[in-house]
Amino acid sequence: MRISGISYAHRKTHRIRTVVMVIIILVLLASIALIGVSAYTGWMLTHPKRKALPVFTSNIVPEYRNISFKDIKDEINLKGWFFEVKGSNKTVILAHGYRQNRLQYGEDTFVLIKSLLNQGYNVLTFDFRNCGESEGKVTTVGIYEKNDLLGAINYAKKLGSKQIVLMGFSMGAATSIVAAAQSQDVDAVIADSPFSDLEEYLNDNLNAWSNLPSFPFNQTTFLTIKILEGVNPKEFSPRAVIKDIAPRPVMLIHSKDDAYIPVSNSHELLKAGGSNVKLWETEGVNHIESFTKLTDEYLQRITEFLNNLNDDSDEN
Repeated sequence: MRISGISYAHRKTHRIRTVVMVIIILVLLASIALIGVSAYTGWMLTHPKRKALPVFTSNIVPEYRNISFKDIKDEINLKGWFFEVKGSNKTVILAHGYRQNRLQYGEDTFVLIKSLLNQGYNVLTFDFRNCGESEGKVTTVGIYEKNDLLGAINYAKKLGSKQIVLMGFSMGAATSIVAAAQSQDVDAVIADSPFSDLEEYLNDNLNAWSNLPSFPFNQTTFLTIKILEGVNPKEFSPRAVIKDIAPRPVMLIHSKDDAYIPVSNSHELLKAGGSNVKLWETEGVNHIESFTKLTDEYLQRITEFLNNLNDDSDEN
């Protein structure tokens, strides 16, 4: 049978329409899958499983008491421990990282706590919201956690602390910078491996925590987090406020081999801050591993920083 030109053109047009429809359907399915995976990932990242406090032998733990206090907005009940040096009015507040609890390094955290106690500092360590034993159902990587740390500062003041030093790790480091910029009750900051700007960090490095390809999931997951939790990462930028801490000293600690928060973040903070900001750049260790892998030098540098702080106070 002879096929006319008109019949052939009709079949060709029909075939093209079918191909176009298949492509459209595949794109729609891919978009739905992308949104679904991003939404699920965003939910999991803001609702991480709580890390339970480790079981430890009592003979390695300095004497402490359980404490409970509210965030600065009086909304969330936070739990922690207070290690006291009799007669001291100086306190270091420890601020842990993402997915951690009041013991950032598990039992090894007591090595740091004992060192601080030996220098005459009380130590207050607590669980951020949605971590450890504290209340709360969402983790915001600093946005709401800042209110928790401000609450801890207020609580330390109520305990009689006249000198308050914030020492944070990762998320806690960035949160310490922002909290210190807002509170004149903070005398110094030690920030181990902070990010410089939350929005930029999540856009560029969210895959480090989600284990998904950076493109396109970083941007889509980031967007779903903003929609699901109603938070705006633009409002949380340590780089934008670190200058407000001056003239109070800030010690940055960061490894050039950090695979989770690149050391460039601390370089940006150093540039944005004043002469009061110093950086100890380590190498050969990963994210917040400087303490566990370079323990002796780490404790020595912390001791020197705190001694200089007290020397300056004596001169004033």
